[in-house]
Amino acid sequence: MNDRLLTDFREQWHASRLLRLGSWGIGLILLLYLLLWMDDQLTHQQLEWRRAEADVREWQALARQDYWPGLVSALEQQRSGLLQATWPQRTTGLAQAALREYINASTGASQVPLRVRGLELTEPQSVAGGLHEMRGRLTLSSDTSSVPWAWLAELENARPAIYIDSLEIRVGSRSSISLIMEFRLVLSGIQEVQP
Repeated sequence: MNDRLLTDFREQWHASRLLRLGSWGIGLILLLYLLLWMDDQLTHQQLEWRRAEADVREWQALARQDYWPGLVSALEQQRSGLLQATWPQRTTGLAQAALREYINASTGASQVPLRVRGLELTEPQSVAGGLHEMRGRLTLSSDTSSVPWAWLAELENARPAIYIDSLEIRVGSRSSISLIMEFRLVLSGIQEVQP
């Protein structure tokens, strides 16, 4: 049966010029589509090669630059400087006690007599890389009308650092003042308690 079909096809092929032209046309169209597809693939491959070549050139340029080791060293120095400004206590209670001791000692040594009226501290909140931030509110008063600028300057330059967020100075009617200060400090040694 297959031989019969093949024989019929050969006879029609030789007898019909239109069949031969149609078959050649279909073959040429298929060949044209194949060539267009191959051209698209070649264009896509060339684009991928150009991207890879640009990436290699960029990496080579970065490898030739010599400021990376210096940048790492500068960042390490900056990190160690920032760690020196943190409070290195191991627990929240020790951090709060160290801050209270510092506040009491600094207000006692102030040229303007200051009394601590209140010190409120929040629980430390984790910020990043083992560091925690603790916020607080300090209320002071003095029987004199002098603002303790020297004490505030000393507080701003203290190490470990106390970052003053806001300061309110109220002048009383009997030549007295009160200071309300909101601040924060960074703790570096807090070990988080696991439940």
